[in-house]
Amino acid sequence: MKSILAVVISLALVVLALMLPAVAQDQITLGDGLNNSHFIGNANPIVTMLIPSIYCNGGTCVLAAAGASGSGHVQSNGNYMISSPSNAPFYLTHNPDDSFTITQTSPINFTYTSQQGTLTGLLWFASISKTNSQLHSTMIGTMTAPGGSFAQYFPNGGHVTIDAGLTFPLQILWQVHGFSVLEFQSGTIVPEGSCAPLTQGYWKNHPGAWRDGSGLTLGTSFYTNDQLMTLLNTPVQGDASVNLAHQLIAALLNIDNGTDGTVVQSTIADANNLIGIGPLPEHIPSSSPIGQQMVGDANVLDNFNNGLLGTGCAQH
Repeated sequence: MKSILAVVISLALVVLALMLPAVAQDQITLGDGLNNSHFIGNANPIVTMLIPSIYCNGGTCVLAAAGASGSGHVQSNGNYMISSPSNAPFYLTHNPDDSFTITQTSPINFTYTSQQGTLTGLLWFASISKTNSQLHSTMIGTMTAPGGSFAQYFPNGGHVTIDAGLTFPLQILWQVHGFSVLEFQSGTIVPEGSCAPLTQGYWKNHPGAWRDGSGLTLGTSFYTNDQLMTLLNTPVQGDASVNLAHQLIAALLNIDNGTDGTVVQSTIADANNLIGIGPLPEHIPSSSPIGQQMVGDANVLDNFNNGLLGTGCAQH
């Protein structure tokens, strides 16, 4: 009788679960930002950006501003603004796979305001993808220092994804003198997990968050935190060892921060083997045989650092 009753109760719970609406994810969804900034090609691997003066006023330059909405605990409708005190808050460095690393040189502020609540924070963009056939690229970043009444739902900051509309492919723009219009067409900000991986751009800008002690071993050589910061600030410029070092440092810092690194354990071992005794940078052309291997490992670690490999918290 007990077993029959248990089955009936279980079936009733399943039916009830199916009847209840799914709980929406906590997320701020950004609308079309409308403002047009410029990416400027310089016929070298560095693509600069500029916010036109018409979008700058009183020491604030606006990258994007429009309507936005919240879901889950942040259910609401309001408006957002992404701005910076600089008219050129970051630049792009071309990678061998036609993606680009973003180097941020100035704070980028985020504000969301609605009648139901507010969210503020600092945005740190780390990468932008190759431009697709629809002239869209995806920007990835993080939100730190959350504030406002909705901050409680972003205790570890946020993961930021921006769909950027362009008028000229970035993978061609870096090779020529010219420009492309940049418009933030949509985006999302979702809470970061306590051990969610973070990009090399984040770690470069937040040395106070490092939990590596006094340094890390890359290859077979030990590098102090000052040496690691120097490496993170070294432009790739076709050196596959620097590209790999950027991603390897970030991956090791993520693992120190609690991210489960099992999925890239073999890649890290191979990366250390390729780096060897060093010292970094090793000035290895990306087109060379060992350079191509380094680029392959760097791409895997980049995906890991951007949370694309299903990473979570390590089991202790």
